[in-house]
Amino acid sequence: MKIERLSAKVEDYLETILRLSETPRGARTGDIAAALNVQPSTVSAALKSLTEQGLLNYEPYGVAELTPKGRHVAEEIAGRHVGLLRFFTDTLGLTPEESEVTACGMEHDVTPLVLDRIALLGEFLRSHPELNEKWRAVRSTAKGERPPGVESGLDELPPGVRGVVLSVDVGAALRKRLVEMGVTPGVLIAVERVAPLGDPIAVEVRGYRLSMRKAEAAKIRVKWRPGLI
Repeated sequence: MKIERLSAKVEDYLETILRLSETPRGARTGDIAAALNVQPSTVSAALKSLTEQGLLNYEPYGVAELTPKGRHVAEEIAGRHVGLLRFFTDTLGLTPEESEVTACGMEHDVTPLVLDRIALLGEFLRSHPELNEKWRAVRSTAKGERPPGVESGLDELPPGVRGVVLSVDVGAALRKRLVEMGVTPGVLIAVERVAPLGDPIAVEVRGYRLSMRKAEAAKIRVKWRPGLI
């Protein structure tokens, strides 16, 4: 059943109704309002709209019941939420509280392809205990204190993305050449072309174009600046 993606607000209603429908009271206006922290009158208007869309069976003052179409959509939304929760807790090692907040923020925008690959990454790590153990050790070094953005060697900078040079750790001869062309910390630099075999790479900085080995470029640390080309 192919159903177009709904707004985040509608998805929140359907997910909440699905959860409440599995309780003895069912999904009632007051309980939905409390769960979503909105006024009952707002819920009533939303339930009417969902009924008109064929997602609910609802009469004023009654219990909201998902139609087969509505249940399909609600279960798909809940599946996204659970998949993200598992990834954040198991793979990223976040606390349940952090995972819940993050999943709620992402579940409405994440694409099926991203979800699929997130699940595959989690499954891959679980099926390779030795790699999973190494990953757990590495992830423990992340404290949420790193400045936002992506850092890498110049050799990893994708075409179409400029980088701000952070540091240059190359030999004296190349350093002299780079400095003469203005490759110093704080300057913008870009990879223009990579040779078919990966070496050398052509870069552009301050209007100059120069060629360098990939191993040399790896020693130039940059912070990515998307959208500047």
